[in-house]
Amino acid sequence: MALEIKQGLKTTQKISLSAELKHSITILTLGRFELEKLIIDELEKNPCLVGVAKQEENNQLHYEELKRALQNSYNQNDYTERYNDIKSNEEISSNDQKREYADTSSISSIHSHIENQIAVMRLSSYEKECINTILQYIDDTGFLNTDIKTISENHDIHYDDVKFAIETIQKCEPTGIGASSIQECLLLQFNKLKKKPKYIEKLLTEYWLDFQKQNFIKVAKLEKTSVEEIKNAFRFIKSNFDPRPARQFGQQSNQIIIPDVYVFKRDDQWICSTNENGLPRLKLSKKYSNLIKSIKSNLNEIHSKETFKYINENIKSAKWLVKSLKDRDKTIIKVVESIIKHQENFFENGVEHLNPLTLKIVAQELDLHESTISRATADKYLYSPRGIFELRYFFNTAVENNSGKELANESIKQFVAEIIKTEDKENPLSDQEISEKIESNKGIKIARRTVAKYRESLGIMSSSKRIQRF
Repeated sequence: MALEIKQGLKTTQKISLSAELKHSITILTLGRFELEKLIIDELEKNPCLVGVAKQEENNQLHYEELKRALQNSYNQNDYTERYNDIKSNEEISSNDQKREYADTSSISSIHSHIENQIAVMRLSSYEKECINTILQYIDDTGFLNTDIKTISENHDIHYDDVKFAIETIQKCEPTGIGASSIQECLLLQFNKLKKKPKYIEKLLTEYWLDFQKQNFIKVAKLEKTSVEEIKNAFRFIKSNFDPRPARQFGQQSNQIIIPDVYVFKRDDQWICSTNENGLPRLKLSKKYSNLIKSIKSNLNEIHSKETFKYINENIKSAKWLVKSLKDRDKTIIKVVESIIKHQENFFENGVEHLNPLTLKIVAQELDLHESTISRATADKYLYSPRGIFELRYFFNTAVENNSGKELANESIKQFVAEIIKTEDKENPLSDQEISEKIESNKGIKIARRTVAKYRESLGIMSSSKRIQRF
């Protein structure tokens, strides 16, 4: 069959997003810090945009009103004590606010702490380079999460050089850093002791599994000593060694959370307000708006045409940015108002009263697409008297109890945490027993593996590791 080229007409339908609409969607998706950076960048490169200075008096009145509203929302000091230091005669700057919501941001990470110690050691540049490579594999808890062979192969460093680098890191403070397991971490701390109590080393080596299970009677029999002697050794480990030596340090990249929305109670109604503090307000420059009008009357010159094109494009870009920011605020406020409507019981009574809610329900209620709600809730936070929450926290799947009432899975997690908190420490409940308790007390039937999943997400150990025999 011969090939030939033909011309023809064909009608098709397709959705095409304009550059401006794509820009609006991007802005809606951005979190607080990304948005702040975008606004600052636009102010720098677009001469047709100007930042509006906020009225200090009005700004202070807004935060004074917000402070009173939050304090009146609950009569519980622990929810509002962070607002008690707001003075009536001072302006709240964006830097103040960042400190208020991220008090731990000044804490150095374990990585920078080790780097400072390595810097003063008498090591060659090659040895320091090897150590810096190893630091990439040490997580925020201080543990080495990759074996020596893999590091050696990945970076083409000799096995012995990797081993030396790890041993050097393990000499740093706090003792136990750079271990590949909790067992090695505790042994590093034991080896640094000048006086080594009896049975400690054997508990951490030969009887490690029995040590974890607190099987003191078996160890005492094998060592031909009293159970009390083994218990004393266990007490010494518990009170003198730290299985998480890096816990006092901040994470390598501290996340500073600044809420996008405040939720508070006023006149017995839960309402919300956007957090405009720290974000520059934008408006079109009158200077360039007037300039483009004057250039329009003299477009014959080449220079004027180029100037007109440049200013006109920047004015269009500025208009779309200002509009997109307003639309973003409106959408987020609508979504938060819907969350308040569905989750009022949570704001009044706590996590146990969190209701099931999906993105689809809110989308239908607001007559928006589900993807729009997803973008409006991604990396956005609200502050309420109950704390700071990501907007997505309020969207939960439903679990139905025996009476047909639907509960949010976050509520079930809370039940699991409460049951474990009040259990007998010498005889902790298994996942199956927790499942049965939830069914008998709350009328909710959930599988043992679901309880295990909730327990692990809460950072709670299994029953065999929660046991306390004395």
